[in-house]
Amino acid sequence: MMKNVDKRGPKHRSVRIKRPTFILVVAVSLDGKITNGKKEGTEWTSKEDQKFFRGELDRADAVILGRKTFEAIPRPLTPRNRIVFSHTKTFSHSAECKNVQVFGGTSATLLLLLKKMHWNRVVIAGGTSIYEWFLKNKLVDELYLTLEPVVLGSGKPLINEANITENWTLASTRKLNKKGTLLLHYSK
Repeated sequence: MMKNVDKRGPKHRSVRIKRPTFILVVAVSLDGKITNGKKEGTEWTSKEDQKFFRGELDRADAVILGRKTFEAIPRPLTPRNRIVFSHTKTFSHSAECKNVQVFGGTSATLLLLLKKMHWNRVVIAGGTSIYEWFLKNKLVDELYLTLEPVVLGSGKPLINEANITENWTLASTRKLNKKGTLLLHYSK
C-alpha cells in the first residue's frame, strides 16, 4: 500500500510523490516491555513470533532499526537492506555492514533516501527510540504487535513519550501458539 504525499512545485502545481509503506513490527510482554531487562534482543519471544518476524522481513524491501538493536543481533538481519539510525558511523558489527545505510536525518530526508533506493515496503524493527520517532512523525501505516504471555518486570517499554496519540483499527488477530501468544495487526 503506497501513500501519496502532496508536494508543491515551483509554480504551485500539485505533484504526487508516492511514499513507502512503513510497517512497525514489535513483540511486547504483558507489562509492555520490548526487552528483557537491559539486554537488547528478542531471545525471550516465542519461536512463532520469530518466524512471523522473519517472514515480514523477507517481504520488505528494507528494514529500519536503531544502532543498539543492530548491534544486539548476532548476525544483524543479513543479507537484507538495512537502515540504521545512529549519531555515529561506527558499529561493533563492522564486518556485517554490507547493505547498511547509516541515517541520522529528518523524515523528509529519509523519504528521499527510500525513493532513491526504490524501497517501497519498509519494516521498522526497533528499538524504543526508533518506534517513537516513526510514531511522532506519523509515518507508521501498519502495526504488527505480538503479545507474548510473559511479565518481564524490567526492560524497555514500547515507547517512552506520553504525548504520542494515534488511533488505530484492529485489522486481524491470530493466536500463534498454545501458550497464548497473540499477533495483533492494526491499520489506520
